[in-house]
Amino acid sequence: MRIVHLISNWKWTGPVEPALNTAWQQSSDHEVLFLSGTAPDGQDSKIQPHVDSKGVSSRSGLHLSKHARFRANREDVRSLEALLRDFRPDIVHTHMENDHRIASAAVAKTDQGLLVRTAYDPGGLSGSLRTRRTVHRRLDGLILTSHKGQEETLRAYGGTPEGLSVAGKTCPLAMVEGGIDLHRFDPSRYDREEGRALLGLEPDHVAIGIVARVQSHRRFELLLEAFGAVVARHPQARLVVVGRGTHRQTLLMDPAVSMGIGDKVLAPGYLEGDRYPTALRGLDACLFLVPGSDGTCRALREQMALGLAPLVFPRDPLPEIVASGDCGMVVEESAEALEKGLEELVANPELREGLGKAARTAAEDRFEAKCQAEKVVAFYDQIMDVAAREGTAAS
Repeated sequence: MRIVHLISNWKWTGPVEPALNTAWQQSSDHEVLFLSGTAPDGQDSKIQPHVDSKGVSSRSGLHLSKHARFRANREDVRSLEALLRDFRPDIVHTHMENDHRIASAAVAKTDQGLLVRTAYDPGGLSGSLRTRRTVHRRLDGLILTSHKGQEETLRAYGGTPEGLSVAGKTCPLAMVEGGIDLHRFDPSRYDREEGRALLGLEPDHVAIGIVARVQSHRRFELLLEAFGAVVARHPQARLVVVGRGTHRQTLLMDPAVSMGIGDKVLAPGYLEGDRYPTALRGLDACLFLVPGSDGTCRALREQMALGLAPLVFPRDPLPEIVASGDCGMVVEESAEALEKGLEELVANPELREGLGKAARTAAEDRFEAKCQAEKVVAFYDQIMDVAAREGTAAS
């Protein structure tokens, strides 16, 4: 099978990693091209080094900007038309709004390949007028990453869990939740004490970690309020914030210092390579409060794979990922509820151990990237069969 993946971005952000992981897993058995955006003048692509390191074939020359730009999109459609006629793919798989827009025009004009879209947003595929126009131009199969996203998409477009209603026709639908590299996040690969030393933790510290960009909408003010109350009763507690953010000082460290808990909040920043899973291995539990641009919430899945007990807010798709509490705690989005949940984790090692084991089991059962890629290929086969029966298969 010949497959083209498109991602309209040049930054390593949002759905880029799950999209590339899918392409990488598929490339061992299929002929795959991965196309990503061109960086602005004077900057280098943050995606291409990852593509090269995984040995996935790619081509340059398309703008593939995150947001629609008239001239750039028009040039991309012409370039993609030529590429599709040359490569003659069976599947053109899009992962963001603008690459779907570009590919829908190119595929509709050339009739080369069936167009698949993965919608990573917890709310599913947008029902906006612009997205509807793109969908009506071309969509042969839709993949969603959560059941809540599936529900919201069907509410917006109509149809059944098996098929979306598009321009009076049924477009096949699949639910494939986010996958991660379970080998990379295998807790047996990393030394816990090395991870604790990397973070500057003492033997008696109970470290609760959160992996997130420090941004105003991620509810750090609520987290600091709740943690401040907990650490007053449990001085061995430590909050570890892993991630970058231009407002880290003003949103995190300055408020922590003013609350008198600056020495209890550790901010190692963005950790690359094996330093990232090694540091996570040194934690005792984890938090995930507000989903970011990656609707699969990859960081939560990675921490669960490492056997960390998760505490989450009831924002979609977080309760679904932790099976509504079976392998993690779901607390209401308030300082009081968060404080109570944090205290339970800090004070109860048996609870942390039990939830951590359940989280690792859930990851093994549900999150393996290779299995998720196989499900995606099976969906390709399904829509190709549908197209063949309807006489609309690509020429």
